[in-house]
Amino acid sequence: MRRILCLTLAIVSSCIVILAATVLAQASSSALRLGWMIPQDVSQSGVAASRGPYIVADGSGYLHLIWMDDRTGQGDLYYARSEDRGNTWSNAEHVDTTLASQQGSFVLDITGTIHACWRDQDPNQFYLKYAQRTPGTWLQETIVPTTSDIQEPSIASTADYLHVVWSNKLKTKYYNLYYTRRPTGDGEWDNPTVITDTGSASLHARVALDGSDNLHVVWQEYIDIPPSTEIMYISGTVDTGQTTWSAPITLTADLSPDATSPHVVVGDDYIVHIAFGVDVAGQPYTHDLYYATFPVSNTENILPTVIPGSRVFVSRELPTYASPSVALDGSDNVHVVWNGIRGTDSSDRIYYAMSEDQGASWSQPMAISPPNDEWADGFATIATDGTLIHIAWQQKELADDNDIYYVHSLPIITYYPLALKDYS
Repeated sequence: MRRILCLTLAIVSSCIVILAATVLAQASSSALRLGWMIPQDVSQSGVAASRGPYIVADGSGYLHLIWMDDRTGQGDLYYARSEDRGNTWSNAEHVDTTLASQQGSFVLDITGTIHACWRDQDPNQFYLKYAQRTPGTWLQETIVPTTSDIQEPSIASTADYLHVVWSNKLKTKYYNLYYTRRPTGDGEWDNPTVITDTGSASLHARVALDGSDNLHVVWQEYIDIPPSTEIMYISGTVDTGQTTWSAPITLTADLSPDATSPHVVVGDDYIVHIAFGVDVAGQPYTHDLYYATFPVSNTENILPTVIPGSRVFVSRELPTYASPSVALDGSDNVHVVWNGIRGTDSSDRIYYAMSEDQGASWSQPMAISPPNDEWADGFATIATDGTLIHIAWQQKELADDNDIYYVHSLPIITYYPLALKDYS
């Protein structure tokens, strides 16, 4: 009887150790990630065109998501918030804009205040718009009114300034990259300045900050002769009087003639991380995902490398490019999402890969959105709260019906072997 009792106690003790070890291993970056939650429709827009999601996680673990949709008969900005790490979301908060709003971007400052910018249009004019959210209301203002087209604004916030980068045809027949800033609390926006005048079209710009509140911008440059698209990078040093820009760098000079849709983040260790798509020669609408990383202090000899197994075909139902988004977690692991068709997929899905060693090796790409014979997924956006990975995307449905879907990774669990000892 004593032997059975001792064995029973040993089993119970081992189970307690296993349970404790499992809880402690939740944040282990080297542990096995089990999967993803079932995707949920956050937009809840009915038969409306919900487009262009953008997700951010704040320091309290809350999630913030914006997108554009036309459920009221015109394109407007919408916002939703989750206070339980994405398990439930608030009802969509409507930001009433003008006739045709699109291409929203937003950022949280150090106080948790939300700052958004987007492209707006009426029959006679284009506008670069800005809004600051206070509970229950959005205070809107116009940054730039112009008769020439505005494309893809991207916003960042430092302790002292708000910064916006966008593409515009203010002075030439080409889209040039423009920049403005204003004090974070209040004040006037600076007159727009051209970051770089290349004599060709500059589009798809994205801006990120480093730990010293300096700026890092990537974009897609269209070259006329010979015809090609390159990925460009530039950094900006933020001073009290002005922002001073470095000379632009071409990241893709040694790659295929066509590279697309870059995205950038900068870690607390001042390491820059950039993801973008590169056309596969001889295979139309087929892209490989590339990744480049380098310290802020050294931009010499940047060598982008392909993410193994990332090749996708894009169906042209949503974006005609792989549309990557990149994020860092609390351990500086790199997480990348993109869209496309792989293997037996019948339509574009959202794919994900991660690297624990700054891109030296990558996990096997895995599909995050479910297989579906009819609907295409694209324009993925990714954020981390230090442990979980949060992804949102645009899903195309019937005609102009598009919805915004969201998933997060499931907690990481490590299992340890059960060891029993005979105390007889």
